[in-house]
Amino acid sequence: MKNKSSYFKAVSVGLLTSLPVQAWAVEGGIEAYLLGSRDSMAGMLPPAGSYWNNDFVFFNGTAPSLSAGGVVVTDPEVDVFTYKFNFTHVFDATWGNTRLGLNVNLPYVSANGVYSGELSSGFSGTLHDTGEQALGDMTVTPLFNWNKDKLHTTLALQFFLPTGHYQSTSVDVANRTVDALNASKNRFAFDPTVSMTWFDPASGWEVTGAFGITFSAKNDATDYQSAPEAHLEATVMRHLPNKLALGLTGYAYHQIGDDSGAGADATKALLGANSLEARVFGIGPIVSWSTTIASTPVTFKAKYISEFGAKRRFESDKFWLTVGVVF
Repeated sequence: MKNKSSYFKAVSVGLLTSLPVQAWAVEGGIEAYLLGSRDSMAGMLPPAGSYWNNDFVFFNGTAPSLSAGGVVVTDPEVDVFTYKFNFTHVFDATWGNTRLGLNVNLPYVSANGVYSGELSSGFSGTLHDTGEQALGDMTVTPLFNWNKDKLHTTLALQFFLPTGHYQSTSVDVANRTVDALNASKNRFAFDPTVSMTWFDPASGWEVTGAFGITFSAKNDATDYQSAPEAHLEATVMRHLPNKLALGLTGYAYHQIGDDSGAGADATKALLGANSLEARVFGIGPIVSWSTTIASTPVTFKAKYISEFGAKRRFESDKFWLTVGVVF
């Protein structure tokens, strides 16, 4: 760990695996910002260049109820696989003492679900979702980075663009199927997030934290306005001389206020709920390893996050694998 410059070059491909990822979407069940996106080295920006990350996210979640595509279903259980193409360019030019970067990512989503009933029409019984395989919403994120000694800070201004596939829910009572899952949130959103990393190359210890708030536009298709969503993420890692790193990562999420609009009011009325304000917590192990394959720097990162304390959203288990490459 004595050569700080060489160490940064070795792990630079892995730094951008902490950039945000677009979640697939069920309105009222999952946030636009995919929790757990920022972990090790999130406050850092690697050397100037282009970086390509491949994110593979496996998700299984349950909830008492949720609003999906304009109807309310009870006891949903969903299984989701997401592949995300994640491209980042870090510029040579600086703005004063500020380093600049730009991230673009596009997810492909495959999902299916099972629900115990569809409350909006009074139908009860098990319903199987016909599934969703489609492109999700694109995100574009300008990045601004500052460094001082061992402390690194990055401001990310993430824009969620409703470019993915979205449709209103349809129910086939005869075949006991429902088409409720969507790859898009069908709304614009803006998420400013500040990430800070304290890293000591000599000892290998790293502490990273990130805090942001997602502000969403209204989903006009369902007249559903999601309240602002605050998310706090933290990671502690020990980086070893063999470029292996081990640690613990986690997050806390809480909506600031209540969802509104006719769609949210109808959901509350059907469920007999006074509020749709959501929260959840998650924690789990994380491991990364940097190497070189055919003279190309490559980083592998894996993490498992188990959620708990969920309220008015999915409680899930996530397995996340990232393979990063430097151009």
